[in-house]
Amino acid sequence: MKTPTPAKPNKSGRMSLDKRAADSVGVVNYSSGLQSCYHDICLMDFEADAFSSVYHNPTKFAPTAPQLSLSEKIRAELATLVHPDDAQRFVSFLTPQTLQKCLADTPAFAAQTIRIKALDGTYRPVRIIVFPALGQGSTHMYLVCTEDLEPTQPTDGSSHENEALQRQKLDALRYKAVVDHTRTLVFEWSGKDLTYLSHRIPELLSGSYDGRNPFDVWREDEVLYIGDMETFDTCLARLALGIRSGEMTVRLRRRDGQYIWCKVTYTKLDDGESDERYIGTLNDVDAATRSEQALRMRAEHDPLTGAYNTQTFFEKIDKLIKNRPNEQYCILRFDVAGFKGINESFGLEEGNRLLRGIARLIRQRLTPEKEIFARLTADVFAVCLTGGSERSLQFVQALSLRLDHYSDTFRVKLFFGICPVENPRTPAHILCDWAYLAQKTVKGSDIVNFAFYDDALRKRLHDESYITDQMYEALEKHQFKLFLQPKVEISSGRIVGAEALVRWQHPTDGLILPGRFIPLFERNGFIMRLDAYIWEQTCRTLRTWLDKKYDPTPISVNMSRLHFNDDDLPSRLVSLMNKYNLPRHMLELELTESAFFANEPRLVRLMNELRAAGFVFSMDDFGTGYSSLSTLRDLPFSVVKLDRAFISDGTTNQRGQIVARNTIALARDLDMSIVAEGVETKEHARFLLNSGCNCAQGFYYSRPVDTAEFEVLSFVQEKAFWVHPRIKEDAIRLGLPISTEAPIREY
Repeated sequence: MKTPTPAKPNKSGRMSLDKRAADSVGVVNYSSGLQSCYHDICLMDFEADAFSSVYHNPTKFAPTAPQLSLSEKIRAELATLVHPDDAQRFVSFLTPQTLQKCLADTPAFAAQTIRIKALDGTYRPVRIIVFPALGQGSTHMYLVCTEDLEPTQPTDGSSHENEALQRQKLDALRYKAVVDHTRTLVFEWSGKDLTYLSHRIPELLSGSYDGRNPFDVWREDEVLYIGDMETFDTCLARLALGIRSGEMTVRLRRRDGQYIWCKVTYTKLDDGESDERYIGTLNDVDAATRSEQALRMRAEHDPLTGAYNTQTFFEKIDKLIKNRPNEQYCILRFDVAGFKGINESFGLEEGNRLLRGIARLIRQRLTPEKEIFARLTADVFAVCLTGGSERSLQFVQALSLRLDHYSDTFRVKLFFGICPVENPRTPAHILCDWAYLAQKTVKGSDIVNFAFYDDALRKRLHDESYITDQMYEALEKHQFKLFLQPKVEISSGRIVGAEALVRWQHPTDGLILPGRFIPLFERNGFIMRLDAYIWEQTCRTLRTWLDKKYDPTPISVNMSRLHFNDDDLPSRLVSLMNKYNLPRHMLELELTESAFFANEPRLVRLMNELRAAGFVFSMDDFGTGYSSLSTLRDLPFSVVKLDRAFISDGTTNQRGQIVARNTIALARDLDMSIVAEGVETKEHARFLLNSGCNCAQGFYYSRPVDTAEFEVLSFVQEKAFWVHPRIKEDAIRLGLPISTEAPIREY
């Protein structure tokens, strides 16, 4: 197809309309009629400051130099052609503002009469008639016709053509001028009849246009790209409803079979003759649209995987859920376990290859019209799925199964959090956060790799938030209270020690047990502050008892593993003991056995420093971890506390008894003291005594009590706990110490 000659730059730097295009306007076909009506016709573009001479009769008036811009043309004519008395009227008329106002009152055209200088030097009256080049509503491009008002002798006896014929010819001229001077292709229809069609439309696009409206051709001849059908139907629906103008950008098929992006508009013309007259325009915007799409792609998508980026994903989710209220959506968030290790061991390119592979597998399982996914960060992906929980589980299983066989050199495991969308007004980023909270509950599990954000989790998280919001204030206001649980010599019933425990005396909720807040504090790090607070309270209590001339037993305090990240731990504990002038062994440091899966050099070093300073370590919950024996061998523990599981199992089955007895024997061979936790019955106590353990802690003797009650129990009553006769008999038989001061009542 022959394309228009490019426009030339004018002196102002804007593009000037090409005069040579006038030949293609079809002026020759109308020359006799035009010469009898108008002596000058030009196309003016105020936006581009350009004009193009379409026709000029040189027999009466001198033409304007073609190389001038529009503003220069007006100034030149004002200086050389326009009568001085008409100058102001001429200048004020040829402005976009004046023309718009005039055309608003009389949509068909605007007119003004002035005098201009003829070739013979006289001034002759002329009428300047201005038509909107693209129909009513155009704001910058106009067809300007100048008519000589002085009568002339007709050469063939005919008068001027009638007004209707003039308008008909001007319409044809207008469209042809626009077509040839711009890249806009024009078509016009009235009712069901096509009244004008640019010849370039059938040359460019597929379809049969013989007297048919292009809208019908594009639909019926499959010129329209099927993916743009919804946009096309929406625009035509507006037209059918009588909406005066509309536009759409759709893909249309060229004659060579390729689809190109085209901008199509329609505008209703108010010419006073028909209520159903419309003008349509078509512009090839393929290059600009594809460039815009490429920019949008870079702005909205992750360059590595092609997935949406975080911000775009959130925006798309909000729109999807809003536009599809009947769909049951779920948000999934997942990542690759140990992805950092894959990058470090096998290189970044291998990691990138894995991420691209995951994105490809996700894309294969989505319905593009209503499901989307994103790469949020590094190895973190998010997916918005329809179909509820069942569809989400199918997705999780399918993706996990495929990636199980991804590599022979490393394992790829994904952990998922799933959040059903219950309220469509919930922001997308909140839904993703909830999915992440669910995901955290299964991270690292070998049993299950997904979790739902459900009512139970929501309740737990709400409670955790409630606790977190108040924990600092609670510490400042001393709401955390020190409780002590006695350690009792089984054979005699005497208190030989105690464990420091914590209770939260909440102002409205009452006494909160540690199971509700200690695990949370372990995760968020607040446990370090709470531990230090309890240590301080324990030392203050011991100091008070010593000042009262009591003879207190050592108290064990719990110590989080997090403390061993602090190289100043030994000096802080020494300072604390010095502050209250206490012997170091009075504060027994109790660590959970399961916390020592790996014995880092720092941990070993700090424990040895503390032991050298005189502190005693006890291993809590012995037997619940995975490295009990190596821990006993490598770390400086003096006391072993048997987990309650040993006790309950040891009294109910033979294999449990064998394990418990041998564990006690091992500790004794290592010259360690042994304390059994969870002793709740006489049978528990007898079993321990006969197995070699003579120290117990549990509800059989006492629940944890506050410091005042413990003081009475230990130092005021000065009596041991009641010893069952059978236990006393066992003690005597084993040669263990007994007490003659035990109370006679059983409790």
